[in-house]
Amino acid sequence: MTETGIEANRRWRTIVAGESAPRQPSRELEIVFVCTGNRFRSPLGAALLAKATKDESVRVESAGTLDLGSVPALPEAIEHGHRLGVDLTGHRARSVRDVDLRSADLVLGFEPMHVATAVVDAGARRDRSFMLPELVDLFDAQAESGLEGIERASTRRANERGRQSPHEIADPLGKGEKAFRETADEIDRLVSMLAAQLFPRR
Repeated sequence: MTETGIEANRRWRTIVAGESAPRQPSRELEIVFVCTGNRFRSPLGAALLAKATKDESVRVESAGTLDLGSVPALPEAIEHGHRLGVDLTGHRARSVRDVDLRSADLVLGFEPMHVATAVVDAGARRDRSFMLPELVDLFDAQAESGLEGIERASTRRANERGRQSPHEIADPLGKGEKAFRETADEIDRLVSMLAAQLFPRR
């Protein structure tokens, strides 16, 4: 069988068997989540995205705008992480100043202050920095994925400056168990949507 015939046969088997077409290799995406203390929202978001994109070429990290030292994740983060299928027992907080955000392809915060600090104090690119709910909304109905999708979302944001501001995901610290659960579930929902937008199954 000729080379052309082999490739045609593979394509036919893919269609008949419903197999996924081979993914084209791409460079690794660097994604960093940023919250205030790096003890609940950002480590949970990073762990959930790493889990959702384990078959993709992605490196996910997290950091906080405060420098609290190498303290562990909050007990509530560990508890809800386990509930959602990720292990945060080994997590240790760190400041955005200890992470090179200049090279990050995507920086995701939960409040405007997180994005501003990442850009002003840690060198993150403004066009690659978003609040998590904001990026999920900007990705809506976009045909592009991966890095192209991030760039398209940035252009859309710049062209729609009058659009309604996206909601924040507030810090649940001190607000009780219900707030921790609702925050964890909201992050899980948005991260699942983002993973599907960045890497749609073809």
